[in-house]
Amino acid sequence: MKVAYRRGREIRIGQVPSRALEPDQIRVRVAACGICGTDLHENPAEADREQPFGHEIAGTVAEVGSAVSGLSVGQPVVLESATPCGRCDACRNTRQELCANIQSFFFTGSFGFADEVVVPAICAIPCADLPPDVACLSEPLGVAIDLVRLADIQPTSNVLLLGPGPIGLMALALTRRLGARRVFLSAFSRETARCAAARALGVDGIVDPSETPIEKFDFGCPIDRVLVTTPPPTLAGAFQVACKGGIVSFIGIGHGESAFCRFDVNAFHFKKLQLRASFASPALYTPMALQYLREGVVNGPSLISHRFPLARLAEAMDTARDPARALKVIVQP
Repeated sequence: MKVAYRRGREIRIGQVPSRALEPDQIRVRVAACGICGTDLHENPAEADREQPFGHEIAGTVAEVGSAVSGLSVGQPVVLESATPCGRCDACRNTRQELCANIQSFFFTGSFGFADEVVVPAICAIPCADLPPDVACLSEPLGVAIDLVRLADIQPTSNVLLLGPGPIGLMALALTRRLGARRVFLSAFSRETARCAAARALGVDGIVDPSETPIEKFDFGCPIDRVLVTTPPPTLAGAFQVACKGGIVSFIGIGHGESAFCRFDVNAFHFKKLQLRASFASPALYTPMALQYLREGVVNGPSLISHRFPLARLAEAMDTARDPARALKVIVQP
């Protein structure tokens, strides 16, 4: 089977033999895999290591292990990138987000930019009523759901969203659905495709932080909720913008120095702010995400700007890095 590997920005597509299944695993023929922002990150610690990647996957069951029930060959599925085991103490105490035995294809070394993947059967959710390119959006949408959930947005909330990537745009759609009073976006004007998508979703205003730092911008209202999908150093500005009692929810990732944030802890304390880390692993909201895609709560097709075959993965990655053109880029092997 074909498998794509990356080393820095270098992409190689190789041929490897199909592996045998464990009793609790399934083989899935990949139909679509989205490019995530984390796929584009260049981690200096991994610069010299070639590795497979891709985790936003939809496809069709091609083979089932001997202990698998409830799934059959030919069945369309989406895959959770991580699934709670359902058996550990945290899961049994209704704290699945703290699962001590996460089930994931990350541990099998089988990833989505390939012809097929071998995954724990528990990670598969049947989905026959959405096209694969839309269905695979359920993975990043689950991340957006968790980010927005933690922010506890109310109809009286004035919300600032940092970052107009696909997850940020999904979070914007959800925030609007929740009836937030006003919603603003911090985004660079050069991110033309994404800013246009945000305007179509009804954002009240867009602030370019390269022209006016968000902490100096007059929003005309107190900002009591901040959703951060940008790297950790941007948290300092979010804390300055947030009003007293504000909630900041955060999913941004950085490497090296960009993994750190310096801010005035006294001001954070006196303003009674809350920072809530969103890390949607294990995934808990895939059925909800699929339902939102079915109902158009999030318009999946409108978020897909480009589709590429696996053979053009390097071009797909370059396209995804260009926010002037790209929203969500999907690879269809």
